[in-house]
Amino acid sequence: MKWMIRVDMEGVTGVVKMSQVVPGAADYAFGRSMMMHDLLAVLEGLLQAEEDEVWLYDIHFDGTNIELQALDPRVTAICGKPHYGAANKTFLDDSFDGMILLGLHARAGMPGALLHHNYEHDIQSIIVRGADASVHVGEIGLEALMAGEAGVPLVLVTGDSEGCAEAEALLPGTVTASVKMSLGDTAAACLPPARTRALLADAARRSRSAAARLEPYRLPGPIELELTFAAGELLTRLQGRLGASFRGPDRLLLTGETVTEAWAKYLHAKA
Repeated sequence: MKWMIRVDMEGVTGVVKMSQVVPGAADYAFGRSMMMHDLLAVLEGLLQAEEDEVWLYDIHFDGTNIELQALDPRVTAICGKPHYGAANKTFLDDSFDGMILLGLHARAGMPGALLHHNYEHDIQSIIVRGADASVHVGEIGLEALMAGEAGVPLVLVTGDSEGCAEAEALLPGTVTASVKMSLGDTAAACLPPARTRALLADAARRSRSAAARLEPYRLPGPIELELTFAAGELLTRLQGRLGASFRGPDRLLLTGETVTEAWAKYLHAKA
């Protein structure tokens, strides 16, 4: 079987504050070590046969957080955070059996959620409108939609309790594994690594069988992507580059035949 794991850090074992997830910050080494702990636990449960294949995409910060020397030979890591776009289709196609989101968190603005945000902290909300429905999403929902366009279902989400609850509400049946109970923006009741290793490995094993029953998450196009921003340098930069696409001072509307196409316009404009 073949799997994609998107690897983030805010939702991994023990992490509760930004100094643990920003490269170069005082406690980053702890956050990185816990990210690798959770990743290796998921790989332990996921890799069950010699022919199994796993691709990792490091979505955290600049995409250089994975310790390659610790990985099984059946794993390939995409590092450096190359942009999603029409050419690479988010590095997914229908040869993948499922996608896993590891170390994720709730979308921005969710009350009581730990380290909640939408990619950049400047993005206050993301709304995706399709031909017959619309949905308010964060990173979990947007990644699931783009994977769905490639024909790949979301099979597992690991993270804090609020991130897992968001995934369960959006996509019932998706396997989730909460490694900590959110107690606010920068606090959580955390399970120790000795417990989360077993929890995550078991969830990964269950996600293998879940892949056969889960459908890719799709919104029929054309797509309108609405992003609302807080005041700051990113908003100013985007206003200069995409001024005609703004509706009001802080609301950006991007269109495309797919979510991937619309999101790629944002990624290239902000670079």
